[in-house]
Amino acid sequence: MFREVLAGIQARVEGALAVSLIGLDGIAIETINDQRVPLDVFGAEFGGFVKSVRPNAELNTGEVLQFALVTEKYITFLSAVTSEYFVLLVMRPDGNYGRARFELARAKHLLRDELI
Repeated sequence: MFREVLAGIQARVEGALAVSLIGLDGIAIETINDQRVPLDVFGAEFGGFVKSVRPNAELNTGEVLQFALVTEKYITFLSAVTSEYFVLLVMRPDGNYGRARFELARAKHLLRDELI
């Protein structure tokens, strides 16, 4: 099931290079990465970031629902499925940002029941 949902995201999002279902620890459960994007590094770094901004008295941010990083080389989304699992999507800079966000929201509903 996980692979089918991730493959659907990659197929429907113009510019998608790689997509992965990861745990909060950054370790991938399932990955589609035809472009050799360093998803393991992205996952580990983003997992650390999410842990650092999780609800605490100083930041008062609430749970991280989605995080986007836009660089010269990639647009990267980390989107929560549950509080412990995320979909990581890496796209080209000219990729379809809006479609990516839509597909990540859709994937949350498709994957959540399998992970709880």
